Amino acid sequence: MSTGTPQRAPMAGGSERRCRGRHFGLSGPRPSDLLAAFFAAALVMLIAAAAAAIAYAADGDQRLHWLALHLALLGGVSQLVLGAGQFFVCAFLATSPPPRRLMVTQLSVWNTGTLLVAVGVPTAISAMIDAGGALIVIGLGLFSGVLYAMQRRSLQRARWAVRWYQASAGCLVLGTLAGVLLAGGVKWSYGSLLGAHLALNLAGWLGTAILGTLHTFFPSLTGTRLRFPRLQGLTLALWLLGVCELALAAAFAAEPAMIGAWIELTAAATLLAINLTASLHARSITLSLAARLVTLAQGFLPAGLMLALIATLANGAEAPFAPPILAPLGTLLLVGCIATTVAGSLLHLLAVLSRVRHLTLAMPVARPVRDRALTISAAVSITALALAHVPGMGPIAAPAAVLMLVVAGAIVSRILLLALRATGLTGRYQHATVN
Repeated sequence: MSTGTPQRAPMAGGSERRCRGRHFGLSGPRPSDLLAAFFAAALVMLIAAAAAAIAYAADGDQRLHWLALHLALLGGVSQLVLGAGQFFVCAFLATSPPPRRLMVTQLSVWNTGTLLVAVGVPTAISAMIDAGGALIVIGLGLFSGVLYAMQRRSLQRARWAVRWYQASAGCLVLGTLAGVLLAGGVKWSYGSLLGAHLALNLAGWLGTAILGTLHTFFPSLTGTRLRFPRLQGLTLALWLLGVCELALAAAFAAEPAMIGAWIELTAAATLLAINLTASLHARSITLSLAARLVTLAQGFLPAGLMLALIATLANGAEAPFAPPILAPLGTLLLVGCIATTVAGSLLHLLAVLSRVRHLTLAMPVARPVRDRALTISAAVSITALALAHVPGMGPIAAPAAVLMLVVAGAIVSRILLLALRATGLTGRYQHATVN
């Protein structure tokens, strides 16, 4: 799957078999249409989230801060997961994507639910919150149903590729329920319902989907195959055990369970790192900017998990969710791991999408010096922002933020150019600018 196209995807177990699945129907949507539709909706939500973040910076209203996070994570990143998940499973199973009507239904349900919650929470309209939460759950059901249907009609099997996404969807169902209870003002005196909500949504939904995708996506970025496919089952088991234990520990303030959860999550991240490192060592191609960013992001995952474990051991179960630790932890996991992974994935998948939809266009060429400089700058800025919360390190926050804005601007501009290129809104030779 070195080009990201479904015709020659390697199997999840690391061995490539001769394609025996059905051919894509001529009248139905192509896999690239599926990816383009979800990515377009996600980019609109991410732009709306950026607008809310700018408004928060100018106004300081905490509701705008929540809105920016909601639109970015549920409207933006989550739709990237939904689209990429179906695209990759379609590729591995060598089967056809869902019908266009079902694709439109998924997008309508998800975006309507996201917007209902976005309006309902700041205005405290419980009916809108409940309706939005119900639509999100329905959207997850449609997503899981599509994966199951693709697996049923294919003669091939990609069990792990499907299991990761189905497990992540199950986590978000529980996380959505916790979120609806929080928004409805339910009193919870046993522990932190917010902590359980964050554990299920971030580690359960986004974390599980990202880790599952990386087992197939990263080998394609490096032009290799998964070196230790048998580790994937243990990685999934440890990660899910850690997520469930983390949510329960947060909800009921159980310190021993919290310690066990961070250990299990760190162990799963370590197993993933073993496979990714093996792909890096086995590669024979020059790393693209996308591959460099995704590689960088996976370094921040164990760093954040270790910080949470140390804080729990030192100050108790609630320490990772308290202000002194929450800010650097959020920087490492949300910005360092999730946002950087999403940025790298978008750079690669949008390039693949434009190549598939416009065969006369070439893939962007790797420029090692520039790409290495951008990656190092991203690593320095994220690390500095996390360290800025250490007593005495506050002065580095301002230059780190400036550096991050410069790096983010360079990466986002490339993503937008690739998005325009994929839609055909740029000229035929626009790839020279993107490169």
